[in-house]
Amino acid sequence: MTTEERYIAVKRLLRDCPDILTPIKAARWLHCSKNDVYANINDGSLPAYLYRSSYLIAKSDLIDYIVAHTDDPPRKTIHKRRNYDE
Repeated sequence: MTTEERYIAVKRLLRDCPDILTPIKAARWLHCSKNDVYANINDGSLPAYLYRSSYLIAKSDLIDYIVAHTDDPPRKTIHKRRNYDE
């Protein structure tokens, strides 16, 4: 999957996401903790703007962050159930 295809797929997944997010809302969309989001903001990997002593994250920056940190190919494992009746 190319970077452009990844960008389109992530943009499609976040189509219901608001254009501006707080770190708490970004954490909900990323399925991680707010402390992880703040750590990424502080180390510079996730751009954010400081407005009245709170951070705001643009949706486009969130999409760029996800695309840059997406593993390719996805590592999905399927586990077979054991049959204990035999």
